[in-house]
Amino acid sequence: MREKLNINKVSFYIALLCFILSINILINEKKSPAYEVFNNKSNKTYVYPLGNIIGVRANTDGVLVVGYEEEDVEYIGGLQRGDNIIEVNDIKIKNSEDISNIIRNSKDGNINVTFERDKKHITENIKLKKENGEYKLGIWVRDKISGIGTATFYDPNLKQFKAIGHAITDVDTNELLKIKEGNIYKPINLEIIKADDNNHGKIKGEFDTTDSIGRFNSNSKFGISGKLDSEKYNEIQLIQVADSEEVELGPAMILFEDANGNVQSYDVTIKNLIKDEKNEKNMVIEVIDKNLLSYTGGIIQGMSGSPIIQNNKIIGAITHVFKDNPKKGYGIFIDEMLE
Repeated sequence: MREKLNINKVSFYIALLCFILSINILINEKKSPAYEVFNNKSNKTYVYPLGNIIGVRANTDGVLVVGYEEEDVEYIGGLQRGDNIIEVNDIKIKNSEDISNIIRNSKDGNINVTFERDKKHITENIKLKKENGEYKLGIWVRDKISGIGTATFYDPNLKQFKAIGHAITDVDTNELLKIKEGNIYKPINLEIIKADDNNHGKIKGEFDTTDSIGRFNSNSKFGISGKLDSEKYNEIQLIQVADSEEVELGPAMILFEDANGNVQSYDVTIKNLIKDEKNEKNMVIEVIDKNLLSYTGGIIQGMSGSPIIQNNKIIGAITHVFKDNPKKGYGIFIDEMLE
């Protein structure tokens, strides 16, 4: 939520972030050999592969500074873009309205603000502005996120789902958002905006916030994770998790929900492997499946998290699309998401 912090007015700004999850998976019969049921062995890891589209909504832990009322300002009282405000006058901040209420009740026009920057907590005493008899801080903040994304797998050992494959970051500051609590939903009225050489594609949809199918409070550079409220994943066949050393160049497939709401497998090619511990973009992937190209034009916003399957094992997830070629994108190794 983005808000101008003054005594009388609260403006809301909700950023869309693209990511996805699901529950039911249907596999094309012609490609069913990729989903044989495996017998568990002590030295192997197995998960339920997902791939359906979900709506995501979350509250941040604190509020994120995303801008200033005056465009030529670089900071206010020590506050910078990307800082996460967690307390004001020793009061825990849950949302932007909390800050507005404290400013409204300020007696001397000064407040103590505790914020997080680079994993360090800093406290600054900040003098408020006074205009037309009203105190204000002069910053814009965000406290909620909402969007569409893709789920990767459900881990029966940890009893957690994993989705997206990359961090949820703020659209203005590119800072990783600290999530206090979030929910996932089954979206309705889905619309696929097809990608082409000149435009990025995306998934659009709506969801009923009273009908949650899962909860999460973890957002890392490898995506989100949490608990499902349903056990329909048990209808899916377990699949073995591949070690990153087993991933090879050549044919693979991804799972993604079709226009009928069923998850199907689509052919891709692993074009390059990037084995760099500091890089979350581990694979270069090219979509070659004619059905998927006809449906989406390639990799689109909201497909992040789509599982990648090779040699009857889950090897990773889609994370990004090339800026100049929607048929190509990046993927992350699955063992990175399991850490």
